[in-house]
Amino acid sequence: MDLSKDGFAQAAAFAVGITYLLIGVVGFTVTGFGGFVQDGPDKLIGLDVNPFHNVFHMAAGAYLMLISRFGRAATEGALIGGGAVYLVAVFLGVTDNLQILSMNGVENFDNVLHLASGVSAVTIGLASVAANKDIDQRGEPVTG
Repeated sequence: MDLSKDGFAQAAAFAVGITYLLIGVVGFTVTGFGGFVQDGPDKLIGLDVNPFHNVFHMAAGAYLMLISRFGRAATEGALIGGGAVYLVAVFLGVTDNLQILSMNGVENFDNVLHLASGVSAVTIGLASVAANKDIDQRGEPVTG
């Protein structure tokens, strides 16, 4: 991916996408495929996981990798929207309403990781929008 052509938001989305996809795949080595939505004892590098959580990470990663190929504006929107989804997940996890992903309670470190991911994604998306406000979809300056 050419950073001068594709921009930071697209490169960041692609890199984070690979990371989340790999985390999801590796998560299955810990959880296996049983107890798909159970809040069990399985942990990956200290974080609670279950098979559904792994699938969610794989889907989020694949989505970011794919959307990063659709252009800057699509990637910016995906980062802002995806970051917002992660921030909602933090709220639900902290309030103990996301046990389907094995996230429960304030003390769950997954919430800290998802907070950092959500804030980072929204920040990168918004920063890219601001940095490119004078550039149209074709990458040419807007005159006006």
